[in-house]
Amino acid sequence: MADAFGKGNEAQHWEALARFRQTLDPGVSVTASTPTARVSMTDFLSNLEVRLADRFSITPNAAADDFEVLPFSKRRIGDGSDPSLEEGISEADSELAGQPLREFQKRVRERGALPAYRLARGSYLVIDRSAVPALETFAAVQKEPAAERAAFIRNPRARITEAYERALHEHGKLEGLSPEAQEEAVENAAGPALVETKEYSERVIGVAVFKKPESEFSSSGTTWLPEDFARKWAEHVLRLSDQELTDLRERVQAAIADQRPTVQTGDLELPARPEAVNLIDTAIAERKHVATEDDTSPEPDKGPVVLATLDNFDELRWQADLRPRKAPMSVDLPSTILTPLKEHQVESFNWQVAAWRSGLPGILNADEQGLGKTLQTIAFLAWLKGHMAKVTSGERGPVLVVAPTSLLQNWEQEVERHLRKPGLGHLIRLYGSSTKGRKLSGVSGLDTDTGEAKLDLEFLREAVAEGRAHRFWTLTTYTTLCNYQHSLQRIRFSAVVFDEIQTLKNPTSLRANAGRSVNADFRIGLTGTPIENSVVDLWAVMDALGSDALGPLSQFRQRYAAFDKDNMAELHGRVFKPAGAFPPLGLRRLKQDVAKDLEPKRRRLHPRLMPPKQEAHYEDAKLKLATGGLGAALKALHHIRTVSVHPAIGEDDGFIEASARLRATFDILREIARRREKVLVFIEHRQMQYRFIELVRSEFGLDRVDLINGDTPIPQRQAIVNRFQRHLENDGGFDALVLGPKAAGTGLTLTAATHVIHLSRWWNPAVEEQCNDRTHRIGQTRPVTVHVPMAIHSGYREQSFDCLLQSLMQRKLHLAQAALWPMGDTSDDIGELQKVLMADEQQTGGDPLRSAIAAMFARDQFPPPRFDQDGSVPLP
Repeated sequence: MADAFGKGNEAQHWEALARFRQTLDPGVSVTASTPTARVSMTDFLSNLEVRLADRFSITPNAAADDFEVLPFSKRRIGDGSDPSLEEGISEADSELAGQPLREFQKRVRERGALPAYRLARGSYLVIDRSAVPALETFAAVQKEPAAERAAFIRNPRARITEAYERALHEHGKLEGLSPEAQEEAVENAAGPALVETKEYSERVIGVAVFKKPESEFSSSGTTWLPEDFARKWAEHVLRLSDQELTDLRERVQAAIADQRPTVQTGDLELPARPEAVNLIDTAIAERKHVATEDDTSPEPDKGPVVLATLDNFDELRWQADLRPRKAPMSVDLPSTILTPLKEHQVESFNWQVAAWRSGLPGILNADEQGLGKTLQTIAFLAWLKGHMAKVTSGERGPVLVVAPTSLLQNWEQEVERHLRKPGLGHLIRLYGSSTKGRKLSGVSGLDTDTGEAKLDLEFLREAVAEGRAHRFWTLTTYTTLCNYQHSLQRIRFSAVVFDEIQTLKNPTSLRANAGRSVNADFRIGLTGTPIENSVVDLWAVMDALGSDALGPLSQFRQRYAAFDKDNMAELHGRVFKPAGAFPPLGLRRLKQDVAKDLEPKRRRLHPRLMPPKQEAHYEDAKLKLATGGLGAALKALHHIRTVSVHPAIGEDDGFIEASARLRATFDILREIARRREKVLVFIEHRQMQYRFIELVRSEFGLDRVDLINGDTPIPQRQAIVNRFQRHLENDGGFDALVLGPKAAGTGLTLTAATHVIHLSRWWNPAVEEQCNDRTHRIGQTRPVTVHVPMAIHSGYREQSFDCLLQSLMQRKLHLAQAALWPMGDTSDDIGELQKVLMADEQQTGGDPLRSAIAAMFARDQFPPPRFDQDGSVPLP
């Protein structure tokens, strides 16, 4: 309708508006042909308020057996390209609140999924077409029995994904796509539709955790409750009526909003935290259960029916049986490997073989991105295949590789590139349409719907029994492993590889449980970031690899609660140093230490003073940060960061000159073009990606500038990579490729480029290094330069956001290189940036740009900066 509105004559415009009003108010009879109708339409439009919802969340009740729907808009919470926002989304960020929200939720229950909802006179919520399958699912589940609703609350994503898959099939959107492309298309459609708010995550996880109030809940490992709190709370709850419990819940929520630390209830001081709300919700739910259990027969528990695994959360309930494995075969590199291994890769191969022979259950390869972890792993798997082919007894099972969807094609290509035929054997694909083709006759749904195996893998079980299963290897995704864990658990694998194993970093998640359930003799985890946000990440990764060496989670969290150099050095030793007669559990090398023949990676800062308009917008954003509450801090920081890229992305006039970073970026591009070299430009903001591409094409006369972001299908992504990499064989001169850091940060090799520009950044050096490593990796034969454009406020100088962000990134990167250290986004980062940005004092006198960089270098404990003729500054 909107597309057609810009065409045709005035009468056609009025007709389109009439159809628009009828879409919002289906019961209203509207004509567009009379003057009276047009006056009515004008009155309607003058008082019209329309909101758009294109994603949803749910807010469960205290008993976790029913929920209300919350509408969200990517306009307000972002489109998912910025991970720093994803973990901070709150129910308060919903598109509706108060009476309009209640009206929407009421109408969803009464009338189901509609194209639009009337909230009040002249006020409407329109549902984006992309979100319809999600809303239809929510509305349908609300009408199901309580047990079904409870099951959905515990795992809503599975049914939402099924709904989107059906919708894509019905509209022919999956026709002609390869299985991995189908899988990605479904993930891209279903993924954004469900928003997991902070409150939802805390509530759903908390109901289970808070059955033991004395347990620790802080991800940092600190306890938030006094030691004797559990007993006092249990006694206090008995003295409270139902209404008093409800009132206490409201008082705690009010205290959280007002940032008061505690709430007094009787002689008990209750911390004002979301965990306390969960405690109260649990008490309310338990009372409802007690009140009804005599009157109704309890329904059986519903939910994802997963494989029960022994966990090591509170105590060591499972320990590895460390028995040496016999290996009569030589430990030399197998002759099936086509690619010559570099020295550090041979060392990795020898370590993997030694770990396997020693009897270790699993190992972690945490080499820095770009050192060839995939090739190292393939070399070991080829050796293992050769060993199994020669023995007459013992393990002769298939290999299982679990990887993110974006890396499936990469795994197939790497095996084909590095090994002689038949590679790792016959490939069994378990993802996309290939999974459907493996379904048992007459069954539907997922394994986790009923707890029964629904994939026909009997041929593989027979191969295991007959000692010929080593001729097969299986490639699947984390989602498929989770959904079909019962089918896969029936197969005894000789080895399982978890690529990007940080996917399992939440030890209580369904995926982590599925990872623990894999029936494998040996486990290999691959990641370039063993710790992203918390030390618990590393514990969860090692737990998924079958290692109990780090002890129970409760003790581990307590021991490593504080991030300090001594603590992290000790933890590094426990994982990456030999223990007695056993080789190290993990391997962690940096390119600067082992890839001696790799050309250097140079870093340069390109500071520019903000133009007046950008400075004005920056000061407005700082004011919002200073006046906003705790919940607004993250959004305010995001706004400051956006303004530091460009003050007005939607405007056209003087677009490049309006932004200090853009001016610096185009200066860099002109020099790269003069040298006929290639560049990767990383940009988060979707609108800026497209605007930047058009500016580059116009400025440099390029026929095309490709883009890889979350919307780029796998086949098209690979075609773009192949086109760009052709410059290595047939140099076509200057070229640029624009990428979203989240979508293109892993799995791509782009060594044709020798320059990287980060037009936008977030406070996660691990992600930035992954982006740099798309070109600075084994196979690169020329030096790589990483360029960081910076916008400097003439008054705030070294306290400008870009300078503060650079200092934060530099410190985290240095600590992570020296020892284990989280490089991901943490609440401390947000608090630190907010605190320093609150400073209002501005400086005068001297050269504002040079003084800002000099002060920043001094703060970072670097030698004084050296400014080159182009105004850039090399980093030490």
